[in-house]
Amino acid sequence: MYPWVKKYIGIPFASGGRDTAGLDCYGLVRLVLETEYDYVLPFLHGGYTNALNIAETKKLFMQNVPILCGKELAEPEEKAVALLAVNGQLCHVGIYAGDGYILHARYRTGVVCERLSSPRVARSIKGWYRVDSGYSSEKSVQHKKD
Repeated sequence: MYPWVKKYIGIPFASGGRDTAGLDCYGLVRLVLETEYDYVLPFLHGGYTNALNIAETKKLFMQNVPILCGKELAEPEEKAVALLAVNGQLCHVGIYAGDGYILHARYRTGVVCERLSSPRVARSIKGWYRVDSGYSSEKSVQHKKD
């Protein structure tokens, strides 16, 4: 696993959460990419009122996946974002943690690291994507706060 993975495990779930006090799935991916790889993705605040509302998050994902995700990957790689389905709907994301693991935020348990081979995870993953390089901090219209 990548050396940064352990510091995120156990962060509690919070709908709309964007920091270590609490994260939803997108907040986790955003925080990892910014902290570990210097990518600055949009906050997406106001795009949904409840991260657990599949109808809201599915709509948001369908609007933003083409913007946020670059090339679809055949296999996960470092910095790869996974799109996952919940109840058959694309409404969840996670990030590749290395060595056949995914890091993602779950409602009841917060941030967890699970094997890609786990039946629940394996059947949920619908694609891996390389985040568009336009979000790297030197190219991004948003810049990290000092």
